[in-house]
Amino acid sequence: MSRFDQQQNTTPETLLAVKVVEGDANNGVARTAWAAGMEGSVARTLLDRDARAFFHQSLSTPCLDAIIKAAGPFIINAAGRRILDFHGNSVHQVGHGHPEVIEAIERTVRALPFSPRRFTNEPAVRLAERLIELAPGELAGNARVLLVPSGAVAVGLAVRLARAVTGRHKTISFAGSFHGATLEAAWIGGQDLFTRGMGPLPPGALHVEPPCSQPCNLCDGLCTGRCADRVEALLAAGDVAAVVAEPVRATTVHVPPPAYWSRVREACTRHGTLLIFDEIPTGLGRSGRMWACEHFGVTPDILVIGKGLGGGIVPIAGIVGRAELNDAGVIRLANLSLGHFTHEKSPAGAAAALATLEILTRDALPARAAMLGSSWAQDLREALFDLADAASVASGLMVRGVRNLGLMVAVELGGPRARDIADRCLYEMLARGLSCKVGGGVNLVFFPPLNIERTQLERATSIIIESLMMTQRA
Repeated sequence: MSRFDQQQNTTPETLLAVKVVEGDANNGVARTAWAAGMEGSVARTLLDRDARAFFHQSLSTPCLDAIIKAAGPFIINAAGRRILDFHGNSVHQVGHGHPEVIEAIERTVRALPFSPRRFTNEPAVRLAERLIELAPGELAGNARVLLVPSGAVAVGLAVRLARAVTGRHKTISFAGSFHGATLEAAWIGGQDLFTRGMGPLPPGALHVEPPCSQPCNLCDGLCTGRCADRVEALLAAGDVAAVVAEPVRATTVHVPPPAYWSRVREACTRHGTLLIFDEIPTGLGRSGRMWACEHFGVTPDILVIGKGLGGGIVPIAGIVGRAELNDAGVIRLANLSLGHFTHEKSPAGAAAALATLEILTRDALPARAAMLGSSWAQDLREALFDLADAASVASGLMVRGVRNLGLMVAVELGGPRARDIADRCLYEMLARGLSCKVGGGVNLVFFPPLNIERTQLERATSIIIESLMMTQRA
């Protein structure tokens, strides 16, 4: 194993030492410098109008640029510059503005622009049926669906279903996790960025340390999943409704040990607790399988879907849960309004989702993501090797390694300047035509469209290397 390969390992202590945050804030030194550089740009007037019209918040307004178009893997800013969008808020599995998705929306809207709650419609029913067909493991063919307008709402809906079925109110999730920005979803998540100053939150949200990365200090080397004992210890109390988690942490692309989820699954079953997998950012082919949980051979009781489901155009999300939950539990769902939403069965949203699912399956995009993700991650490791030398470490730049699962790719930086370098590198990449995300403060995270061209990945590699080299000199 090379020195660079050894640097890819992240210990639990490293994870705990780095405060996980969902994305890159807009109030740092690098953003201030970027904003100053926007003076006199064609976007400045619109940026100023945006700053006056919207409430300011850490991850959005004030914004960094204005875009006028999005097509395929590109966003085009007000100056006409094409930027490879390897962020996309995880919605662009099929690229921006896929013509088949647009055509399906237009065709549906002309005939049925809205469906009142108490009526059904063909696109919504077809979507539910298709999601049941494509569901992972034992859910396939034996599930029911609820549709909602956003992923955060879907997470809250999944927890409400678990509470109704089990008669319990507690949840277990990971410290530093993110499951949406509504108060309900933020309470389940573990980041104070979304709850600070909010006062008392609903009781019952328990948080445990996330799964280990290897080498594992709990298992004296190769992890056997003993880190799942943390979940088991809380489940033993017998009053937990659900374990809520991403099967793979999207913000940092940390992949749990192979044995982890099977141990949690078995413990949930034994203690009568439902397992909820939040696959809002990781599902729909991004991991190299249709659902990330398929990599672990584990089926949740409830699967949460969102983001890319609407083809990056229409906001639509939903849950897919075991069919028997419909008639089980302390409260029968027929006597409870579990998901009462105005746009619950949106014809346009369902049409967009059906077109997206057709593209994903017909074009075998999950398998393509597996192939491209593996080769691109290896290309990045080789390209970054030269940066992981003594001179780079002396200058403050240390590359811990490259992680990927499908086309979820993270370059983790280390050393005392890691956060500063990651933040500055984000803007260096933007200036060169590549948009990504900073996850956990020290990870450059890349989520390209699944139909990205190999030449565009090669261009992204060049930009990443150029940007890191420029940043380490600053």
